[in-house]
Amino acid sequence: MPGQGHEVTFSVGLLEKLAGLRKKEAPKPSAPRMPIQLPSRPPVSPDAARLVAQDVALSRQLQATREVAGLLVKQEAAEVARMRGMAEALLREHSVTPKPLPCQGEGQSCWACFRDHPAEAWRCEGLARAYQDCATSAFSASRA
Repeated sequence: MPGQGHEVTFSVGLLEKLAGLRKKEAPKPSAPRMPIQLPSRPPVSPDAARLVAQDVALSRQLQATREVAGLLVKQEAAEVARMRGMAEALLREHSVTPKPLPCQGEGQSCWACFRDHPAEAWRCEGLARAYQDCATSAFSASRA
């Protein structure tokens, strides 16, 4: 729809597919893992125990993020070059040469006359009228 932006989401699976990597299947644990042992002394704050338990999960997420970042960096140069090429092609295909503004000569001569005769504006009446007529006809032609 016009006026609405588009959103692109890069997932780990998409990046792995673009890089030609196969997704590693997680090894099945043979034995249940031991729970995380909290320190024997009481934590400094009530949130400290929760933070220690989250540390392992955050470390795994950080490692996954680093892997995704590596895939993005590898693909970035090729994608930038490809996108620039596509943008140039679109600009060539849909580019329109701008039309020159109408009445440029009349407007410049009128402005120069008023600049040269600031105290005698009546001398520029003919040039101002020619500029007005040109602008009116250009406007009328654009509406037809």
